[in-house]
Amino acid sequence: MFVLLCVYLLSITDVRTQTLTCPTTINKPDNFLVIGGSGGDSTAACENTAAATSAGLAAGMNSVELDISLSKDQVVFLWNDPNPLDPEAIGRSQGLFLNGLCRPLFKSILPARDMVYSLIKKNYIYVNSSGIEQATVIPTLAEWMDQFAANSQLERIYIDVKLVDISLADFLVNHIFDKSSALGVSSKIRLFSSDYSMTAALQTALGRKGLSISLASLYFGSSAASFHIGSVPLNPVSEAVTDCYDTAAVSRTASQAGWRGYQDIITRSVVTRNSTEGRYHSIISWKVNSVEKMAWLICAGVDGIITDEISILNSFSMKKKLGLLTCCTELTTSHCMSRIDPVVVGAGCSSQGLTWADLEVNQCPLFNLDILYSGIRLTCKRQHFCAIS
Repeated sequence: MFVLLCVYLLSITDVRTQTLTCPTTINKPDNFLVIGGSGGDSTAACENTAAATSAGLAAGMNSVELDISLSKDQVVFLWNDPNPLDPEAIGRSQGLFLNGLCRPLFKSILPARDMVYSLIKKNYIYVNSSGIEQATVIPTLAEWMDQFAANSQLERIYIDVKLVDISLADFLVNHIFDKSSALGVSSKIRLFSSDYSMTAALQTALGRKGLSISLASLYFGSSAASFHIGSVPLNPVSEAVTDCYDTAAVSRTASQAGWRGYQDIITRSVVTRNSTEGRYHSIISWKVNSVEKMAWLICAGVDGIITDEISILNSFSMKKKLGLLTCCTELTTSHCMSRIDPVVVGAGCSSQGLTWADLEVNQCPLFNLDILYSGIRLTCKRQHFCAIS
C-alpha cells in the first residue's frame, strides 16, 4: 500500500512539473543565421555526413540543419529519407530536388524503422551523379554531436525530425536533449517537423522534460512541393505565435504562386513578427541558392537562410555586418494593365527581377470612360544590396 501511494504521488508530481505554457519571452538570434542545409555543405560532400559539416564550417556557416531518422534498434542517425517508397524519397534517389554532390540510393525497400542500424548502413547508401557508390559513413546523431555540437562557430543546430510516429516523441526529446545537456549545448538545439501532430507531440515531450515547448516548430513546405489549403493567406509567424513555435521556417514550396507568392508570405510574416511584443519568432527561409533571392530575403528581414551556397551567403552576411553593404530600396509604378496581362497573372513585379516584389496592387481605368476600373496597376518595391562608398 505504501509503495502504491508513493507511485501515485510521484505520478502527481510528474504531471504538476510538466509545463505546456508558452514562454512569455522568445529571443532573437544573436547574428544572421547562415544555415548549412542537410548537415552542412552538401555540394562538397554527401549530405548529412561529418564531411559535409566540416566543409560547411570551412565555408562560414554559423548554424546547421540536420535530418534524422530512427532504426528498429532505436539508433538515431542522420538521414533524410526513412521510407524508400515515399514519393519524395524516390524522386531524391533519382537526383530530383537535390543540389548536392550525392543522392541517396536504397538497396532495400524496407523503411528504417524495420531495419537495425547495422543493416541500414549496408542498405542505405550515397552515390554520385554517375551512380558510383561513395565511401561515406552514415553517422549517428550522438556521433555527430560529439564531433561538432560544441563547436563555438555553431549558434543554432536545427534538427529536422523525419518521423511522424507521435509515440516516439518522448524518446527522441530525451535522446537529443540528454546528449546536448551532457555536452553543454542545449541552448543551440531546435526541433523541426513537417507534421502538425508530431510537432505537437514533440512540444508535449519537451514540456514533460521541463524544457520550453517553443523549441519544436512546424515548418511550412517541403523539398518537393506543398499546398496551403484555406481562404486565409498563409502567415507562418501568426501560426508560430498561436502554436508557440520559436521559429517560422518557410520553404519556397509553401507558395503556390512561385517566387512572387513566396515574397508575399515572407513580407506578411516579417510585419507580423515585428508587431508581436515579447516573443521574437525567427523567420528562416529554405533552401535558397540564388544570389538575388538571398539579397531580397536579407533586406526583407528574414533571420536566416538554409542554403547550399554557404560561402556566398556568408559573404553577404559579413559584408552587411561590417557596413560594406547596405540594403537599398527603389519604387516604381506600372502602367494600367489588363487583368489577364501575363505580368498581372504571372510573376508580377518580380518579372522586373528577383529583387522586385509587389508593394501594392490597385484597380485602375484601362481607358478614359472605364468607370468600373477594370485594369490593374502594380506598385513595385525593390530591395537589394548596394555598396557603401
